Amino acid sequence: MKLQRILIILLAIISIGLGIYSYGLSETNKKLTESKNFRFDWSPSQEILMSYWKNNNKLSDQFIDRNFDHNYERINTYTTFGKIFQTCYDKNEDGIFEKINIFNSIDEKVGTCIDSDEDGAIDQFTLILDNGNELIFLDSDMDGRYEKIHFTKDNKTSEILTEKLFE
Repeated sequence: MKLQRILIILLAIISIGLGIYSYGLSETNKKLTESKNFRFDWSPSQEILMSYWKNNNKLSDQFIDRNFDHNYERINTYTTFGKIFQTCYDKNEDGIFEKINIFNSIDEKVGTCIDSDEDGAIDQFTLILDNGNELIFLDSDMDGRYEKIHFTKDNKTSEILTEKLFE
């Protein structure tokens, strides 16, 4: 009888302690999922963290972690109107985006940035023109400045050095 009372009291204390701990975690979670301009929600599968603009409830960002390793392999960024304008890819999951696609207001891809040496600086920047032709700016010596421009027209590529543009 005495042992039962001790166990009941012990279980009550543990229950109260767990309740207080759970409440604290809940409050911390609220602080982590709220900001001045955005609200955050997880997808039902828990692989996509979505942020929404508070002023219009439109999608702002999607942080995608398909293998649940706490690293986002892809991030989609949207305008205040809910239109996609950028996708970032981290294929080898080192925290540096190797490729970024840029879109216009009608969801057409208009540019690509590539960081081939993964130093955080863009090594190749591609502009896709209205007629489908491309301008590709290349940083061949990896100093952060573009030395070459490739013009692609009808699957034919020509190259010019940027220094030659100003002669």
